[in-house]
Amino acid sequence: MARVALFDPCYMSALRPQDVGFARHVLEALGDRVTMIDGRCCGQPAFNSGFRNEAHSVGRELLKAARPHQAVVVPSGSCTSMVRHYLPTLFEGRRAAGAAAIASRFADFASYVAGHPALQDVVFKLDGVVTYHDSCHARRELHASGAALRLLGRVEGLEVRPLLYEDECCGFGGTFAAKQPELSVAMMTAKLDDIALTGARVVVSADYSCLSHIESGARGIGVQLQGWTLAELLSRALS
Repeated sequence: MARVALFDPCYMSALRPQDVGFARHVLEALGDRVTMIDGRCCGQPAFNSGFRNEAHSVGRELLKAARPHQAVVVPSGSCTSMVRHYLPTLFEGRRAAGAAAIASRFADFASYVAGHPALQDVVFKLDGVVTYHDSCHARRELHASGAALRLLGRVEGLEVRPLLYEDECCGFGGTFAAKQPELSVAMMTAKLDDIALTGARVVVSADYSCLSHIESGARGIGVQLQGWTLAELLSRALS
Protein backbone atom coordinates (compact mmCIF):
# COMPACT_ATOMS: atom_id res chain seq x y z
CA MET A 1 0.00 0.00 0.00
CA ALA A 2 1.48 3.31 -1.10
CA ARG A 3 1.33 6.31 1.20
CA VAL A 4 0.66 9.53 -0.63
CA ALA A 5 -0.32 13.07 0.21
CA LEU A 6 -3.21 14.68 -1.63
CA PHE A 7 -2.90 18.44 -1.98
CA ASP A 8 -6.21 20.30 -2.14
CA PRO A 9 -5.37 23.59 -3.92
CA CYS A 10 -6.74 26.73 -2.28
CA TYR A 11 -8.92 27.77 -5.23
CA MET A 12 -10.51 24.33 -5.47
CA SER A 13 -11.06 24.25 -1.73
CA ALA A 14 -12.90 27.56 -2.01
CA LEU A 15 -14.83 27.03 -5.25
CA ARG A 16 -15.53 23.28 -5.26
CA PRO A 17 -14.57 21.68 -1.94
CA GLN A 18 -16.15 18.34 -2.80
CA ASP A 19 -13.74 17.71 -5.66
CA VAL A 20 -10.85 16.60 -3.48
CA GLY A 21 -13.13 13.83 -2.24
CA PHE A 22 -13.40 12.50 -5.79
CA ALA A 23 -9.62 12.39 -6.10
CA ARG A 24 -9.29 10.67 -2.74
CA HIS A 25 -11.91 8.09 -3.75
CA VAL A 26 -9.88 7.14 -6.83
CA LEU A 27 -6.56 6.99 -4.97
CA GLU A 28 -8.02 4.79 -2.25
CA ALA A 29 -9.57 2.52 -4.89
CA LEU A 30 -6.02 2.06 -6.18
CA GLY A 31 -4.99 0.98 -2.69
CA ASP A 32 -3.20 4.14 -1.57
CA ARG A 33 -3.23 5.40 1.99
CA VAL A 34 -4.00 9.11 1.64
CA THR A 35 -2.96 12.01 3.85
CA MET A 36 -4.42 15.44 3.13
CA ILE A 37 -2.52 18.68 2.62
CA ASP A 38 -5.05 21.50 2.51
CA GLY A 39 -5.52 25.14 3.35
CA ARG A 40 -2.39 26.20 1.47
CA CYS A 41 -1.52 27.96 -1.77
CA CYS A 42 1.17 27.10 -4.31
CA GLY A 43 1.91 30.80 -4.81
CA GLN A 44 0.83 30.99 -8.43
CA PRO A 45 -1.55 34.00 -8.23
CA ALA A 46 1.09 36.15 -6.53
CA PHE A 47 3.87 34.85 -8.80
CA ASN A 48 1.97 35.61 -12.00
CA SER A 49 1.20 39.11 -10.76
CA GLY A 50 4.83 39.89 -9.98
CA PHE A 51 4.63 39.55 -6.19
CA ARG A 52 7.55 37.18 -5.82
CA ASN A 53 8.10 37.69 -2.07
CA GLU A 54 4.50 36.82 -1.33
CA ALA A 55 4.68 33.79 -3.64
CA HIS A 56 7.83 32.69 -1.81
CA SER A 57 6.12 32.98 1.58
CA VAL A 58 3.06 30.90 0.78
CA GLY A 59 5.00 28.45 -1.39
CA ARG A 60 7.47 27.84 1.42
CA GLU A 61 4.63 26.81 3.73
CA LEU A 62 3.37 24.34 1.14
CA LEU A 63 6.83 22.80 0.73
CA LYS A 64 7.14 22.47 4.50
CA ALA A 65 3.86 20.58 4.63
CA ALA A 66 4.97 18.35 1.75
CA ARG A 67 8.43 17.60 3.14
CA PRO A 68 7.48 14.39 5.05
CA HIS A 69 5.84 12.84 1.99
CA GLN A 70 7.50 10.97 -0.86
CA ALA A 71 4.63 11.58 -3.27
CA VAL A 72 2.18 14.47 -3.42
CA VAL A 73 -0.75 14.18 -5.83
CA VAL A 74 -2.35 17.39 -7.08
CA PRO A 75 -5.74 17.51 -8.86
CA SER A 76 -4.69 20.68 -10.68
CA GLY A 77 -2.25 20.96 -13.54
CA SER A 78 -1.56 24.65 -13.00
CA CYS A 79 -0.66 24.18 -9.32
CA THR A 80 1.53 21.19 -10.13
CA SER A 81 3.37 23.17 -12.78
CA MET A 82 3.87 26.11 -10.42
CA VAL A 83 5.40 23.92 -7.74
CA ARG A 84 7.59 21.85 -10.04
CA HIS A 85 8.82 24.51 -12.44
CA TYR A 86 8.63 27.91 -10.78
CA LEU A 87 8.48 27.69 -7.00
CA PRO A 88 12.10 26.47 -6.62
CA THR A 89 13.32 29.53 -8.56
CA LEU A 90 12.19 31.72 -5.65
CA PHE A 91 14.86 30.22 -3.41
CA GLU A 92 18.63 30.59 -3.47
CA GLY A 93 21.62 28.32 -2.86
CA ARG A 94 21.05 25.18 -0.83
CA ARG A 95 17.47 26.18 -0.16
CA ALA A 96 16.78 26.22 -3.90
CA ALA A 97 18.15 22.67 -4.18
CA GLY A 98 16.02 21.58 -1.23
CA ALA A 99 12.93 23.22 -2.68
CA ALA A 100 13.54 21.52 -6.03
CA ALA A 101 13.92 18.14 -4.33
CA ILE A 102 10.58 18.47 -2.56
CA ALA A 103 8.88 19.96 -5.62
CA SER A 104 9.95 16.96 -7.71
CA ARG A 105 7.67 14.77 -5.56
CA PHE A 106 4.58 16.62 -6.78
CA ALA A 107 2.62 14.89 -9.55
CA ASP A 108 -0.53 15.90 -11.35
CA PHE A 109 -3.48 13.60 -10.74
CA ALA A 110 -3.70 12.27 -14.31
CA SER A 111 -0.03 11.33 -14.59
CA TYR A 112 0.02 9.72 -11.16
CA VAL A 113 -3.09 7.62 -11.70
CA ALA A 114 -2.16 6.64 -15.28
CA GLY A 115 1.19 5.35 -14.05
CA HIS A 116 -0.11 3.60 -10.94
CA PRO A 117 0.93 -0.07 -10.68
CA ALA A 118 -2.54 -1.08 -9.45
CA LEU A 119 -4.46 0.64 -12.24
CA GLN A 120 -4.91 -2.61 -14.17
CA ASP A 121 -6.85 -4.04 -11.23
CA VAL A 122 -9.44 -1.26 -11.13
CA VAL A 123 -12.51 -1.25 -13.36
CA PHE A 124 -14.10 2.01 -14.48
CA LYS A 125 -17.61 1.94 -15.98
CA LEU A 126 -19.74 4.92 -16.95
CA ASP A 127 -22.18 5.26 -19.82
CA GLY A 128 -22.33 8.64 -21.48
CA VAL A 129 -20.81 11.16 -23.85
CA VAL A 130 -18.22 13.75 -22.85
CA THR A 131 -15.66 15.98 -24.46
CA TYR A 132 -12.24 16.73 -23.05
CA HIS A 133 -10.68 20.17 -22.61
CA ASP A 134 -6.91 20.06 -22.27
CA SER A 135 -5.63 22.78 -19.96
CA CYS A 136 -2.58 24.75 -21.07
CA HIS A 137 -0.48 23.73 -18.07
CA ALA A 138 -1.33 20.05 -18.41
CA ARG A 139 -0.60 20.08 -22.14
CA ARG A 140 2.40 22.36 -22.50
CA GLU A 141 4.26 22.17 -19.21
CA LEU A 142 3.38 18.81 -17.69
CA HIS A 143 2.85 16.87 -20.93
CA ALA A 144 0.00 15.07 -19.19
CA SER A 145 -2.49 15.07 -22.06
CA GLY A 146 -1.75 11.49 -23.05
CA ALA A 147 -2.18 10.29 -19.47
CA ALA A 148 -5.59 11.94 -19.14
CA LEU A 149 -6.82 10.56 -22.46
CA ARG A 150 -5.58 7.07 -21.61
CA LEU A 151 -7.56 7.18 -18.38
CA LEU A 152 -10.70 8.31 -20.19
CA GLY A 153 -10.16 5.50 -22.67
CA ARG A 154 -10.22 2.97 -19.84
CA VAL A 155 -13.77 3.91 -18.83
CA GLU A 156 -16.13 1.27 -20.19
CA GLY A 157 -19.24 2.73 -21.86
CA LEU A 158 -17.83 6.23 -22.17
CA GLU A 159 -17.68 8.04 -25.52
CA VAL A 160 -15.12 10.84 -25.64
CA ARG A 161 -15.71 13.25 -28.51
CA PRO A 162 -12.62 15.32 -29.33
CA LEU A 163 -12.68 19.06 -29.72
CA LEU A 164 -11.80 20.45 -33.11
CA TYR A 165 -9.38 22.98 -31.57
CA GLU A 166 -8.31 20.97 -28.55
CA ASP A 167 -4.97 22.75 -28.15
CA GLU A 168 -6.50 26.22 -27.78
CA CYS A 169 -6.70 27.99 -24.41
CA CYS A 170 -10.10 28.52 -22.78
CA GLY A 171 -9.11 32.09 -21.87
CA PHE A 172 -8.96 31.78 -18.09
CA GLY A 173 -5.27 31.97 -17.26
CA GLY A 174 -5.86 33.05 -13.66
CA THR A 175 -5.05 36.74 -13.38
CA PHE A 176 -5.17 36.99 -17.18
CA ALA A 177 -8.98 36.79 -17.04
CA ALA A 178 -9.03 39.74 -14.62
CA LYS A 179 -6.50 41.85 -16.49
CA GLN A 180 -7.74 41.12 -20.03
CA PRO A 181 -11.47 40.38 -19.58
CA GLU A 182 -12.54 41.12 -23.16
CA LEU A 183 -9.91 38.84 -24.66
CA SER A 184 -10.58 36.20 -22.03
CA VAL A 185 -14.32 36.16 -22.80
CA ALA A 186 -13.66 35.96 -26.55
CA MET A 187 -11.42 32.92 -26.05
CA MET A 188 -13.95 31.31 -23.74
CA THR A 189 -16.76 31.90 -26.25
CA ALA A 190 -14.72 30.20 -28.98
CA LYS A 191 -14.17 27.25 -26.65
CA LEU A 192 -17.90 27.02 -25.95
CA ASP A 193 -18.58 27.00 -29.70
CA ASP A 194 -16.09 24.16 -30.11
CA ILE A 195 -17.72 22.20 -27.28
CA ALA A 196 -21.17 22.73 -28.80
CA LEU A 197 -20.03 21.13 -32.06
CA THR A 198 -19.38 17.85 -30.22
CA GLY A 199 -22.95 17.62 -28.92
CA ALA A 200 -21.64 16.66 -25.48
CA ARG A 201 -23.30 18.11 -22.40
CA VAL A 202 -20.37 17.31 -20.15
CA VAL A 203 -16.88 18.73 -20.55
CA VAL A 204 -14.04 17.09 -18.63
CA SER A 205 -10.71 18.66 -17.74
CA ALA A 206 -7.78 18.02 -15.44
CA ASP A 207 -8.04 21.64 -14.22
CA TYR A 208 -11.08 22.98 -12.41
CA SER A 209 -9.84 26.53 -13.03
CA CYS A 210 -10.62 26.04 -16.73
CA LEU A 211 -13.94 24.40 -15.97
CA SER A 212 -15.05 27.21 -13.68
CA HIS A 213 -14.41 29.69 -16.50
CA ILE A 214 -16.16 27.57 -19.13
CA GLU A 215 -19.15 26.79 -16.89
CA SER A 216 -19.67 30.43 -15.92
CA GLY A 217 -19.65 31.42 -19.60
CA ALA A 218 -22.15 28.70 -20.43
CA ARG A 219 -24.49 29.85 -17.66
CA GLY A 220 -24.20 33.42 -18.90
CA ILE A 221 -25.59 32.53 -22.31
CA GLY A 222 -28.07 29.92 -21.09
CA VAL A 223 -26.23 26.82 -22.30
CA GLN A 224 -26.75 23.61 -20.33
CA LEU A 225 -23.22 22.34 -19.75
CA GLN A 226 -21.64 20.46 -16.85
CA GLY A 227 -17.95 20.61 -16.03
CA TRP A 228 -16.40 17.55 -14.42
CA THR A 229 -12.82 17.24 -13.37
CA LEU A 230 -11.03 14.07 -14.40
CA ALA A 231 -11.11 13.01 -10.75
CA GLU A 232 -14.90 13.42 -10.61
CA LEU A 233 -15.46 11.38 -13.75
CA LEU A 234 -13.25 8.55 -12.57
CA SER A 235 -14.87 8.61 -9.15
CA ARG A 236 -18.33 8.39 -10.73
CA ALA A 237 -17.06 5.50 -12.86
CA LEU A 238 -16.14 3.59 -9.69
CA SER A 239 -19.60 3.96 -8.11
